[in-house]
Amino acid sequence: MPMTRRDFLKSAVVLTTVGPLLQPRAAANSTPWAHRIVRVHDPLASVYDVVNYDFHAKVRESYYGNFVSQWRVQRMLDMALCDLTQDKDPATALRKLIPYRPGERVFIKTNFTTTYALWGGDWNRIQWDAHYNDTDSIAEPIIAVIQALVRINVPQELIGVGDPTWSAGDPRTPRVMPNRVANKIHALFPKVALYRSSFTPGGDGFTWKNNHKDAVVSLRDPALNNMKDGPADHRLPDQLVTAEHFINLPIMKRHESGGVTGALKNNFGTIASCQNFHSSEHAQKNQALYSNQTNPAIDIWLNPHVGGKTRLIVCDGILAGWNWGGDPPVGWKSFGGRSPNCLLLGTDPIALDSVVFDHVTEGLPDQVKNYRAPAMLVDGAKLGLGRYESRSGPQAGYRTIDYSETNQAPDEVKLGKLAELKRRYLASDKSAGEVQRCLQESQALQS
Repeated sequence: MPMTRRDFLKSAVVLTTVGPLLQPRAAANSTPWAHRIVRVHDPLASVYDVVNYDFHAKVRESYYGNFVSQWRVQRMLDMALCDLTQDKDPATALRKLIPYRPGERVFIKTNFTTTYALWGGDWNRIQWDAHYNDTDSIAEPIIAVIQALVRINVPQELIGVGDPTWSAGDPRTPRVMPNRVANKIHALFPKVALYRSSFTPGGDGFTWKNNHKDAVVSLRDPALNNMKDGPADHRLPDQLVTAEHFINLPIMKRHESGGVTGALKNNFGTIASCQNFHSSEHAQKNQALYSNQTNPAIDIWLNPHVGGKTRLIVCDGILAGWNWGGDPPVGWKSFGGRSPNCLLLGTDPIALDSVVFDHVTEGLPDQVKNYRAPAMLVDGAKLGLGRYESRSGPQAGYRTIDYSETNQAPDEVKLGKLAELKRRYLASDKSAGEVQRCLQESQALQS
């Protein structure tokens, strides 16, 4: 059964044992859930919107990630796993998705794409905890996935988490994992490997030395594949090459050039540098971001270390966003002006990104009205990687995508109190003391 708050607190300390491991591995397209996308919604998963998504420089606690309920996110993931595979037990469901064998490694790709701003060019003065509110990965979905893996007997020390890519240029700029996320993860799972960059002191950095024949992604566009520094930029990190299982953890966002940021575009971050896919020299001339024939997002997925190892896609729609940075998160029309408070799960990257595209288009129509359609999905669908479809509206269904929504029963009393807190905040002087009080009272409603 899905996890309760009491279950989560207990299992964070005492890890459960499970039965026999599933044998053997199954082909992704042969499963009953091959084109199923599941969305789970809990309106109390986050409560940051009580302060109207306002940034408060004098209130360090106003970082949006501090107002996400871990046990609610864990319950959402468990419900989604059961819905995806039609099992009653989330551990049984995950074993079907990840036929894990002892000694195998699992790599989780996060999205810290805007955190390069934390790096000031000097490794001895990195401002890991600088207060910024761009929409990046939060800790709670990552912890929920790790907890699910540990339940099926994946040792913590064989789980790796991070966002490998660097920007091009001199010097190159890394995507780093802030302490505000890393500390939450290590408080519960101290042995999980959190990778921060290629040159972080202490041995916790990504490495790029593996000589496997597929360690470098090959691109179908000759101009991109053969450009200067191409092979080096298109190299996959050793942490992915040596893993047997890959879990893709994108954020639900659209992108003004790529059309959609989801499972496929999150994989731009699996290579050493995706900068040239965005630069005017290559993105415009060769349509790198928005080609429906030789899209590099599809090429990366076609690499056996990426698409071939992807067992599950867990899309973080808790706060989500409308574009690359999305600073700060905003309310969504389709969720009554609140955050989406969702997780979306699936194994078909084309279908999942189709659903993400529709959600952001419907939820933030004014923000994304001039954004491109996701040509990468057209390219991927033509190659048989999944099902591309766009629905006509929030109440409409899909013809080819097996789409399911599971909604946690709302607590109308708590939601009413949350709305009252927001009204009180908007009418207040918004002093630091008032902000802290509203946030603290909103957190209490998540219990």
